[in-house]
Amino acid sequence: MKQPATKEFQEIKDVLGRWIDAASNRDIDAIMELYHDDICSYDAVGPLQFNGRTEYHAHWKRCMPDHGEMIFQSREPVIRASGQLAVAHFLIRCGIRNEDGSEQASWMRASKHLEKQDGQWRIVHEHFSVPFDIESGEAQFGLAP
Repeated sequence: MKQPATKEFQEIKDVLGRWIDAASNRDIDAIMELYHDDICSYDAVGPLQFNGRTEYHAHWKRCMPDHGEMIFQSREPVIRASGQLAVAHFLIRCGIRNEDGSEQASWMRASKHLEKQDGQWRIVHEHFSVPFDIESGEAQFGLAP
């Protein structure tokens, strides 16, 4: 899908790129700078939701492994922006590459809703999910775009 090369599009794409870089580098402080104070996240890792920067920061600390190379690989986002609000959705591959070269990673679905405050776009809501097979009820970690 061809998207307009607007200022908003590039600003939001930059936020998403900074998020990928920070997550890849395990830089939780840099990740958290991109979130709105009232962030609500529906992460793929439970519980059902996280509310506020403090709660979500603690979740990131719990989930960030201290071994292996982080994998955060995003497909081109689809971005819609109007005024002070924007939404982006994309496929993202998340996980780790172990020292032996093996990977624990899968493709997931992601959406981020952003709000512009004081001239800066901040992520106010995000949702990550893994599809599941309706017959077996099992997550489909092996899917690829």
